[in-house]
Amino acid sequence: MVRKVSITLLLAQLPIFLLIFLFLSFGVVVNPISYLINASGHISIIFLFITLLSSRIIFLKENLDRRILGLTSFFYLIMHILFYFFDNNFILSYMIDDLIHLSFIQIGYFAFILFLPLVFSSNLKAKTILGGLWSSLHKMIYLIVALSLIHYYQVIKADFIYMYFYLLLSLFVLVKSSNIQKHGS
Repeated sequence: MVRKVSITLLLAQLPIFLLIFLFLSFGVVVNPISYLINASGHISIIFLFITLLSSRIIFLKENLDRRILGLTSFFYLIMHILFYFFDNNFILSYMIDDLIHLSFIQIGYFAFILFLPLVFSSNLKAKTILGGLWSSLHKMIYLIVALSLIHYYQVIKADFIYMYFYLLLSLFVLVKSSNIQKHGS
C-alpha cells in the first residue's frame, strides 16, 4: 500500500515540475497565463483518465492508488480555475459575464460542481456512511469526463489531436467498463 501511494504521489507531482520547467524556459511559452490555464486543464483530464484506467488495467491497479489519482485530477482542476481567475484579475464581474455568456465556461463550472461530492466522499469514513450510494455517486466520474471533453472541445480552435486522443481513451474506458460488467472482473 505504501509503495502504491509513493508511486502515485510521485506521478502526481511530475506535471508540476514540467509546468515550472516550461514556464521558466524563456521563449517557449508566449502567453504564460493562457499556457497555464490550458496545461492544467489537460493535466486534470489526463488524471481523470488515469483514474478510470487504474481499475481496468492490471499494471495500473497494482501500482497506483486510485483515490489519490482522483484527488490529483481535482487538484489540477483547482489550479485550472485559479489560473482562469488570475487571467481575469480576480474581477468577479468578468467571471460572471463569462459564466452567463460562454457555454464552455458553464459546462466547466458544472463539471467542477459535480466533482465536489466525489472529492468530499473520497475517504473511508464517507464510503462507510454512504454505503451502496457511494458507488453510485462515484459513477458521476463518467459524466465529469464527458463534460470535461465537451468543455475542451468548445475551447479548442484548431488543434484537435488531443481531442481525438481523449475520445479514443473514452472509447477504451467504455469498452473495458462493459467487459467488467459482463465478466465481473
